[in-house]
Amino acid sequence: MYNSKKRYLSLLTICSMLLVMNCRAPVKPTEEDLADYGWVIYEEGDYEEAREWFRDALKKDPIYADGYNGLGWCFGKLHQADSAVHYFAIADSLEYDPFITPDLTLDVYAGFTFAYNALTQDTLVREYAGYFFGNQNVAEEGNWTFSHEPKINHLDVLIIRALAEFSMGYFQLSIESLEEIYRDMGVPKDVDADYNTTVGRSELAAELEYIQNVLKNQ
Repeated sequence: MYNSKKRYLSLLTICSMLLVMNCRAPVKPTEEDLADYGWVIYEEGDYEEAREWFRDALKKDPIYADGYNGLGWCFGKLHQADSAVHYFAIADSLEYDPFITPDLTLDVYAGFTFAYNALTQDTLVREYAGYFFGNQNVAEEGNWTFSHEPKINHLDVLIIRALAEFSMGYFQLSIESLEEIYRDMGVPKDVDADYNTTVGRSELAAELEYIQNVLKNQ
């Protein structure tokens, strides 16, 4: 499991030895270095090992927000949504350098949305999706993509919100979210399901499921 980690530490050791031989101070990885490598491992799909790198980053700096963000995403991938929420909450409470991690707030709100969806807490799904889309960066650009997993983007947050709205009986809001997805996909469409009837609600549910599958397979 830790082969990649050992290779990385070996490289650091070699670099340190070379610097010592040149009468310089040894190289020591910072919390940013450790978290960055954690994201490299995350992108390779080894979420358990990536989790250890984020923990190492937090040993260096216990208030490094992106370390907690990384743990949140790792635990989400490992189907431990309660733990994901815990670490996203810590990340959300900390200050961070927007020049180093410019999308951290969006990453955390998206992570919250997915984690609460896994926990079937629809009210909180809508709440954090609201924070996500209320964020100024999203309002201005409207095209967030998770930098560590580019197939995840704002459309995934939208469909999760639409499903939560449907589950809560907010059918018109669910239709509006669905129509927004179609617009952002470049195929504007009016969803005319009559949610006042059983048949109409079934049609809306089927269309939500269809779009969810389309997004999963993109």
